[in-house]
Amino acid sequence: MSNKLVENLGELNGSVKNYVQVKIDLVKLTLLSKLTRLTTFLVNFLIVVLFVFLVIGFGATAFAVWYGQTYNNYFGGLLISGVSLIVLMLIFVLLRRHIITTTLIRNFAEILLEEEEKQS
Repeated sequence: MSNKLVENLGELNGSVKNYVQVKIDLVKLTLLSKLTRLTTFLVNFLIVVLFVFLVIGFGATAFAVWYGQTYNNYFGGLLISGVSLIVLMLIFVLLRRHIITTTLIRNFAEILLEEEEKQS
């Protein structure tokens, strides 16, 4: 009886060790998956922001050149473009918490808490 009990305890010990190792591996893979999605989101977000800034910059430059050629007043075109960019910057500064923080927190939470929602 005691030999059989010792064998069963040995098997149980091995099973528990395997279970713990599998759970650790699962946590590592889940963490890797979430970090990969988070990094991909951040890189894509930065690329989109960069392109938006480039479009706005080239648009302001194109407007200044067009205004200068049309009305023969390059200084006026640059002044209008500059003031427009300052107004856009002020709007962005006033709304940055809503635009950036809320968006980032929502997306980070979606990525990081996705697994828990599926299990519920």
